[in-house]
Amino acid sequence: MSFPVTFGFAQVGLLAMIVLALGLIGWAVLATTRRRGPKAILGRGVPGLALLLVAVLLLWIATLLQTYLGLSGEIKAAHVIAKPVAGQQHQLDLELTLYDEGSERRSTHRVEGDLWALQANIVELHPWVNAMGFHSGYKITRLFGQRIDGKATTQDHVLLNGGDRDFFEDMNDGAWFTSPFVKSAYGNAVIATPGEYDVYISHDAIKVRQTN
Repeated sequence: MSFPVTFGFAQVGLLAMIVLALGLIGWAVLATTRRRGPKAILGRGVPGLALLLVAVLLLWIATLLQTYLGLSGEIKAAHVIAKPVAGQQHQLDLELTLYDEGSERRSTHRVEGDLWALQANIVELHPWVNAMGFHSGYKITRLFGQRIDGKATTQDHVLLNGGDRDFFEDMNDGAWFTSPFVKSAYGNAVIATPGEYDVYISHDAIKVRQTN
């Protein structure tokens, strides 16, 4: 299961400003307890308080932006090229590329059906966790085909990334519902016709876009 993180230099800098501001305020309080008078408060406490307020305001704005990016951002998870097999009905050849933390894994598969489907496990996080820079978790686990006439196929699913048995067993045990971090956990699939596609993971779903 991947949980991409996008915690940038801007947020680190803002947190550093807050630490500095708290340090100045603490220094002013310590100086006051040592009877150094109002000058300590004016010289250290007021600038520290002002810096703290500015830092908190900027961090709040950055958090709102990060929350929006977490809820609207997408991760490119796979690339699919699907072609009908010449001379054979209800058969597709697929070239599948999976992306994971900068690496690529390519494989080829033949699936029964007129449509192809890619399934993923999704662990949707609460918005406040997205605000910390964490994208919802995902793992692509199954590839299979479907017939356009609705008849069932006889081919087993192709399991990817070790499959998803443990994931759903954990769901039965309630292990994925770890509030306050996880909002929901489930399997989600995208179904498409032959062609070339990029597959993306949003904060709550797997989705596909044709590239040509």
